[in-house]
Amino acid sequence: MTRKEKNEEILKKQGIKINFNLPHIETDEETTLRTSEEIARRLTVLAVTNLTAFDAIDPEEAIGYLKDCDLWNYATPAEKDFLTDPTEQKKAQESWKCECIWVLSWALKKVDALPFPDELCDLNDIPAENYPVGGDIDPNDFINGPHELRSKSEILDAADLYYRYDWACVDARINNTEMTTVDPGTVYERHYALNWLITYMDQDWDDVSCDT
Repeated sequence: MTRKEKNEEILKKQGIKINFNLPHIETDEETTLRTSEEIARRLTVLAVTNLTAFDAIDPEEAIGYLKDCDLWNYATPAEKDFLTDPTEQKKAQESWKCECIWVLSWALKKVDALPFPDELCDLNDIPAENYPVGGDIDPNDFINGPHELRSKSEILDAADLYYRYDWACVDARINNTEMTTVDPGTVYERHYALNWLITYMDQDWDDVSCDT
């Protein structure tokens, strides 16, 4: 309840509509976070598919890279479908996953903050040494390397906040009102990644739901 009330105060200051009947999310005691290795591996696969989404590498190269690094089996069915048949529509959808990459990087303390969600993040702002792919970096060194995971409380604070942001975005859409304070797409992707981090409903990556 304290987390809920604190986040409602944040929304109030930002001028975002609040649903005071929206319940609080799971408590610290009820939550099991993904492991740092699991997060780093998911981040790595996302980073490779994201390069394809932005036409930085071709899909055949991405598939070969994941296979060479023994990571192809960790790509989800949806990611394998994308890399096998990367239509322009799928590229557009996959490009939004840069927000998920940012959230997982934040969880591993590779970036300092989740900025206000009013625009798409720029992955170029992540230091190269903190990114799992690029240059001579071995992604498995990144996956297995030492990581400092943010506290369960800090991650749950963010998950609860984005739950409320997302409700406001859904409410605006239902009521045919333009949401101008935050970007609904950015909010949704961050909510998605945060729900995966807290093992919401124990759902796999492709199946994460963002209930509001």
